[in-house]
Amino acid sequence: MYKRYVLTVEKIGCSSSQPIQQGNKTSGPRNASEKKTDKSTDKPQKTGASDVTTKDGTQTKRTFTEQQTAEYPEEKEESKVSQEDVLKTKALVGCIDMECPSQAKIVRIFTSSTFTDTKQERNMLMKFAYPKLKEYCRKVGYEFQVVDMRWGIRDEATDDHMTTELCLNELKLCQKLSTGPNFVSLLSHKYGYTPFKRVIESGEFEKIFNNVEDKGAKDLFQKWYRKDDNSVPPTYILLSVSTHIPDFLSEDKEKKKIAKNKWLEESQIMQEALSGTAKKVFDEETARKYLQSVTEKETEEGLKPNMAKDHFLWLNRNIKDIEKQESSYALSRYIECIGPEEKVQRARQMLRELKEDKLKKRLDPSKILNYSVNWSATGIDPNSSEEHKTYLESMCNDFVHHMIGMVEKSVAEKEKVTDPLIEECLQHIRFCQSKCEGFTGRGETLKQIKSYVTSSGAGGNQPLVLHGTSGTGKTSILAKAAEMIRLWMNKPTVIILRFLGTSPDSSDLMSLLYSICCQIRRVYNLRPLPRTQDITVQISDFELMMKESRPNLPLVLILDSLDQLDHAYNARQMTWLLPKLAPTTKVILSTLPEPIYQCFPALQSEITAPENLIHVPVLETTDVKSILDKWLEMRNRKLTDEQTQMILKGFEKCPTPLFLKLSFEESTTWTSFYSPEKTVLQSTVRESIEHLFEKLEKMHGKILVTRALSYLTLAHNGASEAELEDILSCDDDVLNDVYMYWTPPIRRLPPLLIVRVRNDLSQYLVERGADGTRVMSWYHRQFTEAAEARYCSDPEQNKVIHSNLADFFNGTWANGIKKRFTTSNGQTGEEDRHVSAQPLKYGKNYNIRALSNLPYHRIKAGHGNLLEQQCLANIPFLLSKIEAMPLTATLNDFVSAIEVFPDNELIKMIYDSMLLSQKGLVTDPGQIVPQLLGRLQENDVNKGFIAQCRVYPKTFIEPEERILERPGGQLVHCVAAHKADIDMMDITKDGNLVVTVCARSHEISLWDIKTGQQKRKILGKKRCMTALFCCGDKLIACVTDKTVLVEEVVTGKLYCTANIPADPTICVAGKDKTFLLAFKQTACFLYDLQDNGKLIKQLIHPEKMKFGGLSLTDCTENYVAVTDFCQRFISVLDLKSMTFIKKFKGSVITYDKDGKGKWQEVLTLAIHPDETHLAFITLFTSEIIFADFHGNKIRNVPDNGYRMFETVDFTPDGKHFFVQTFNHLIFFNTATLNEIDVLDQSYDLVAAKTVDMKTVITVANDRNLRIWDRTRSKQSTTDRGDYNFSQKIKALRNIWSLGSTRYIFVDGRATNALSYEDRLFGVYDCITDQFLKLRRMVGSYGVSHIDATRVLLYLNRTLVFVFNLNTMNVQTKLQFFRCKPMQLVIPTHRNQLICLTKAGKNLKVYDLSTGKVVCVLKAGQTMTLNFFDVNSTGTVACASSDEGPLILYDLVDQNVMYTIPSKPAYSDLFGLYKWINADGTRLIFSTTGMLPDMKGGYSVDHLVVWDIQNKKELFRMYDSVYQIKYMEQTKMEATTSVDRLCQLDDKRLITLNRDNIPRVYHLDTGKLLNRLEGHTMSVGLHTTSVRLEIHEKSPYILTYDEACIRLWEKTTCKQVATFSPDQTINNVLWSGCGRFFYTTSEDPVKIVRWKIHNGYKEMSDISFNEDSQSIFSSEAEFEPLEIDILEDVEFPVEEGDPDDDVEVPSDDEDDKCC
Repeated sequence: MYKRYVLTVEKIGCSSSQPIQQGNKTSGPRNASEKKTDKSTDKPQKTGASDVTTKDGTQTKRTFTEQQTAEYPEEKEESKVSQEDVLKTKALVGCIDMECPSQAKIVRIFTSSTFTDTKQERNMLMKFAYPKLKEYCRKVGYEFQVVDMRWGIRDEATDDHMTTELCLNELKLCQKLSTGPNFVSLLSHKYGYTPFKRVIESGEFEKIFNNVEDKGAKDLFQKWYRKDDNSVPPTYILLSVSTHIPDFLSEDKEKKKIAKNKWLEESQIMQEALSGTAKKVFDEETARKYLQSVTEKETEEGLKPNMAKDHFLWLNRNIKDIEKQESSYALSRYIECIGPEEKVQRARQMLRELKEDKLKKRLDPSKILNYSVNWSATGIDPNSSEEHKTYLESMCNDFVHHMIGMVEKSVAEKEKVTDPLIEECLQHIRFCQSKCEGFTGRGETLKQIKSYVTSSGAGGNQPLVLHGTSGTGKTSILAKAAEMIRLWMNKPTVIILRFLGTSPDSSDLMSLLYSICCQIRRVYNLRPLPRTQDITVQISDFELMMKESRPNLPLVLILDSLDQLDHAYNARQMTWLLPKLAPTTKVILSTLPEPIYQCFPALQSEITAPENLIHVPVLETTDVKSILDKWLEMRNRKLTDEQTQMILKGFEKCPTPLFLKLSFEESTTWTSFYSPEKTVLQSTVRESIEHLFEKLEKMHGKILVTRALSYLTLAHNGASEAELEDILSCDDDVLNDVYMYWTPPIRRLPPLLIVRVRNDLSQYLVERGADGTRVMSWYHRQFTEAAEARYCSDPEQNKVIHSNLADFFNGTWANGIKKRFTTSNGQTGEEDRHVSAQPLKYGKNYNIRALSNLPYHRIKAGHGNLLEQQCLANIPFLLSKIEAMPLTATLNDFVSAIEVFPDNELIKMIYDSMLLSQKGLVTDPGQIVPQLLGRLQENDVNKGFIAQCRVYPKTFIEPEERILERPGGQLVHCVAAHKADIDMMDITKDGNLVVTVCARSHEISLWDIKTGQQKRKILGKKRCMTALFCCGDKLIACVTDKTVLVEEVVTGKLYCTANIPADPTICVAGKDKTFLLAFKQTACFLYDLQDNGKLIKQLIHPEKMKFGGLSLTDCTENYVAVTDFCQRFISVLDLKSMTFIKKFKGSVITYDKDGKGKWQEVLTLAIHPDETHLAFITLFTSEIIFADFHGNKIRNVPDNGYRMFETVDFTPDGKHFFVQTFNHLIFFNTATLNEIDVLDQSYDLVAAKTVDMKTVITVANDRNLRIWDRTRSKQSTTDRGDYNFSQKIKALRNIWSLGSTRYIFVDGRATNALSYEDRLFGVYDCITDQFLKLRRMVGSYGVSHIDATRVLLYLNRTLVFVFNLNTMNVQTKLQFFRCKPMQLVIPTHRNQLICLTKAGKNLKVYDLSTGKVVCVLKAGQTMTLNFFDVNSTGTVACASSDEGPLILYDLVDQNVMYTIPSKPAYSDLFGLYKWINADGTRLIFSTTGMLPDMKGGYSVDHLVVWDIQNKKELFRMYDSVYQIKYMEQTKMEATTSVDRLCQLDDKRLITLNRDNIPRVYHLDTGKLLNRLEGHTMSVGLHTTSVRLEIHEKSPYILTYDEACIRLWEKTTCKQVATFSPDQTINNVLWSGCGRFFYTTSEDPVKIVRWKIHNGYKEMSDISFNEDSQSIFSSEAEFEPLEIDILEDVEFPVEEGDPDDDVEVPSDDEDDKCC
């Protein structure tokens, strides 16, 4: 049960009558009239803040943790709202002032140790423990980082004495970010180095200085310290060492050594004076900070309250009797023992206090791991001491074990409250807070925003847009506005805030809209919806959600940096944003104004209120001074007057906030005593960035910074900190530079170094979403441009960078693979770099980073061969990428590769094959292997790749012969264009673009013909049936209901609208197609699209010819041909004179044999480009008529009697025309009328277009867009030539297995048949492609299966024979047989046949051996039986009539068992479907009624399970969840009725349902076990379009529809393989052995055998050398069999017929004769 609560306005700024609920809570009331009352008290429920009386009698406001609604009294014990719920609610409503916890998925531990005594421990941890922890964290979705400050400190860092501050800052960052452990102490016997303080508060310094007795020390203090009045309060600053000892940074090693010794000598003198004087002049606590070691300071920070319990681990090593050892240099590395005794004892005493008083008292014993070892002369030495080696191994293993435990616990706790939506909200609130820090000024712009959000005027109903060039501070202004909005509005307000591009869910349009919609639904208590992959559906939901705000809880949506949105879904064209908002909704946006980013021009065209377009101006000087002062105050700094003026003058020259920010950051390093030469500012942003880069190079090393920023800049979509660390660890130039003090045990980059670089750039980097993870990238474009110019200007060096990036994402140096290196002094070797592995998947999640980055960087690096091997000719990689990402991402990789490597034949072959396979790959990426195998013709180039496909380890299905188009043929692209049927298509004049319309799924798509890829979707045109290019193809007109919306083709910007009559016929005509014409009733409405769609003419047809939505049109520059709405007459409109030419009759009348006439309407028409005549075709004819505009017939292409043309169209030059007929596109020469070419495809055509007779675009009823190149040679889709099968049979009717591994029964219409009843049937050998047995039957109308050697042959109602397939002749005639046409007959395994009696009221049983009637089973039934079924063993039958009852028959004892009435338990429509199990104990039948899980009173079909023996209902089987889903998706009261049911095994049944989802139920309980989802859902069909095949010997289930075959594991019901052929699948049939299957298809008719590859083996790889003689006696083709049949006669009653069921005469012609 979920808690319900509300929060007071004092706490979250949201106090309303609407409780803000979490999770899947029940929706609250939408308005006051819906509020419930508490029946127990008869008082209104308290849902807002309330007053309570305290102990002293005063009243106070109840806090947010004390308030709850009273709807769930059982929750009274939960009187407090959890802190997690409070946090979630604050995040959802957008509380900018909330405290945001870290959401980082990182384990980051700070390793604290003294340097010399823990070398072996740190080495072991780095070499063995950390890699294991890194791998573990990676598996649970977390990064692992170690901060070891004793590793990798450069001289530049020690020069300015920043090491200690860096240590503590990094420790605090670990505590802030890390999940679980964050501090590991290796404290042992050494107290450690006491740092010389870099900054001392002026009062303390002066007190110490005045009390220093040693003059030499005093002189040194004066030499090295300077007072800095820029610090607040003033401090004394220790000068950098190089100030007085320049050689400290010398590259001369000897000079550097002398300089270091000099500094060490002087600093020790000062340190002794400092610590000694501090003890005298300060109290103990104050003095201790001058005596503390770095290690103690780190430990104290790590032990702070709430930090140590679950985050601290101490590896406590005790060396026995170490304090009793004689002093030596070796011992001094492990314990203080050399130097003044007082200093030694002080260090040891402070260490004891640290251990005993702090660590042991504060830490849980479980967080202290104790070890005891003996001392050796060489210290801890695993090479000479087995004891030490064992200790180190034990320590390392214990460390890993305890760390994993701590991480596991913390991750589990974090995951309990992990909510992706809350994390997204917190990410943007946190970013907003960072931008609000130090914000000041911009009063005028904020005033304009305030006016907007508080306004109810016209401008308030449109979005508000801030625009300004990069770096003008738009983001900070929006952040501050978000902070101020609740104060401005003075009421609870929901603020949804997104800084685009700063998180994965704010980087692309689909994710952004889904995230926003989820937040609105949670806040306003709306039912959550599943995530969709359809952008049109997502935009529709966004539009609805933007209307959900309420007067007492308004909504403000803030989207910053629209220009940062990914280009996908044409996001920057802004068509997804409603230009008119709900009264209680406000939208505030920001974007760059330049047209290249598209956003601002698109918004300008939609937003009519000029005050809603706010230009962000240059900062005023007064604002600059205020901002600077604020920033300095936050840093506890100030500047001298001269320094301040320097910044202000610099800003006057470069007046952008970014320049001010860069200048400020530079000024924070200025002290008051700096000379003017050291306080220099750059004059431009670029120069400032260059100066920053120079400082970074000096501080962190030029090589490190150069490479790090090169990788960051060139990385595809940015890089994470962990990735950069790994990549730099494989860059030996970098490692040789940074290994200055210590060569570590593993060759990796010290983690601190990249951390320090990141920290110094933190103001200018942004964490954003890319490939499902968080990466760093430059926040400002100026930084990107500067980095590119400075670090990425050398193309050859860039290839090296891309190569290293590619190696990382390939995992080249992961998994223990050693990389060779050469050190700076020439030594060589090879070492494991311990970089992260890059598998294609992490558990169930794909490694999107590798899939996206690897091919990109291989292409950029010029690695053609590696690109083949690792990506584009690598099946696991291709499959993973297609499964994880849109198919276009993979195709784009190929396009980029071919541009760089145009001579790579293999990549081109695979690409061309994938273009043809798009339909299959979109259906199921797992089809990649069979699709490529089916399309690639093996040669020397691709044989290796094909061999790779052959050893593909997963299950796939493959046809024995080639049935797919191969690349190189005329078909170039086959694109899965839409999810439903395509309605129409149009093409531009240059043939470069095509638009397709799918009205059912509300989709309009624009396609690039050259690439075959979608350019964009045209959005916001929901009910569009027509889309036409116009105005020189610069615009596109979309017809929706009574409006035509015209938008720009390139940008999608709305150009104009035109109001038109309802349900007209639309076309575009005139020069450049600038006129839009709407035909309705007797009028033509003419609109000028160049004049904003203005209606310029209304023409009435002079003959009152009526137009409508069914009228046909065709247009040229000067003429429009149109039919009336009945499509009988044609009239031509002359656009020059604006007059109609007299109509003429285009339709014809055809007559049947009785002389009855029927109009055959005009089916299609087209005007010749020379505008002198037109062509048209009428329905059900193949004559193409050419006539002038008055209807005078000029010539024709005569009807050839065997094909029907459906459309006609001319090419633009008029030299050719083409017509559609089913799945053929036929081209003619206009001059000669000769047929010149036929373009065949596998599915019936919907439309075809061409502008040059070379490139042809077609759309078909398989919802695919195909692009053809007629200049290429045609290719056959099979390697077997003409089929023996197709030479014999023209149309296939029946096919079934004969229990053989290779032979099947085939029945169909003969190729040279003279009538429908003229058929061939026989035994077909699928291996040899030959008929083993074949006979022609003249006059047969039906065949049904009995067993392996017999079939039933139907000639008419009374002539039914048992036909023997061995002798190929009639074996037995059924006596007294008489039934209605197409009435069901069922042969059984008991060698019987069950059928209905003459009048259909009883059942009749035949013996198939003798043909005699065994019995007639009578139930006294008065109504005709319509349906009956028999179980598989032939022992029980069940029959039913329209309104019941169900009648059960015992076929063994030959009697009626009993009946099951329809009422009262069942509906009239019950028993339409029946099934009986093999042993005759269970009957399953269909009924209609309301289900207990469904609301609304809907009556739906479902199944009843009946116990036959005990005569009772056991339970019902249904799927109410998906029944509701089906009704919602079809938007109608459709039902998921069962059309077929099969038994999978003793315990399971499988059903075929009308929603095309087979379901598996448990036979004993009725429980729904599985849904076999995958086939396209049917809508409004009366039967399923999915068929099912099961074989008892096969471990698989086969399902199929016209477009796809699917293979499922029978045990798990999981889909294991699919295949989408190029042509329609008519039938699928298991072989007799169940190890392979056959499919049939038409045009040409053929049968194909399919193999099932189960892993590396073919499941169907068996011998086919079975002896045919054991099944059939001989191989022969028999003479035609003819049996005389008398036509048009009454069938007399035969004597001796036991069937006394009196037949009622029928007037139906079909009942008289078959």
